[in-house]
Amino acid sequence: ERIYFDAVRDSPSLLDVGAGDLRIMRKLQAAGYRGEYHTQDIGDGGPWTYADLSEVRRSYGAVLCLDVLEHLPLADGIALLNRMLELLQPEGVLVVQTPNAAYLPEPRSWDMTHVHTYALHDLWAFFSVAGLETTGYRVVLGPERGGLTGTLRSSLQWWVKQKLLGCDFANNVAVIARKPAS
Repeated sequence: ERIYFDAVRDSPSLLDVGAGDLRIMRKLQAAGYRGEYHTQDIGDGGPWTYADLSEVRRSYGAVLCLDVLEHLPLADGIALLNRMLELLQPEGVLVVQTPNAAYLPEPRSWDMTHVHTYALHDLWAFFSVAGLETTGYRVVLGPERGGLTGTLRSSLQWWVKQKLLGCDFANNVAVIARKPAS
């Protein structure tokens, strides 16, 4: 989240796509974000600025989309990415985080609402081809290891997943993409 904040800190306006419970808004504002903060979510009854991106009639210095893309079929996900690019001002920054397609999750952590996953290199290529300066990140989520037993268990899981099965160690991937000046 610190990397995300550093990317959006100087943006005069920000649109949080999939704002949910407004937790990220509160975190960014507590960290010092002072720009205009608008929110969008499809849920009922929220205090969001927009219920649908089709309602947005202006551009933003930053667009944030954390843990939303995976809930959409591929065609809808690509349409969302394109719409967010349309809403981005020149020199604006887009931050996208989504589960990592190359990660093997614990069966107990599967989310039945996820319909498509993305690989970091695919997201990087999408934004790079669109002409944006793009940086990709692997995001590791999870509890602290917890002593020797936790460290051994975590190390064994890492070895099996990464070395034996060829999977990635990071739960999520993130891309920070900056639109050129013109």
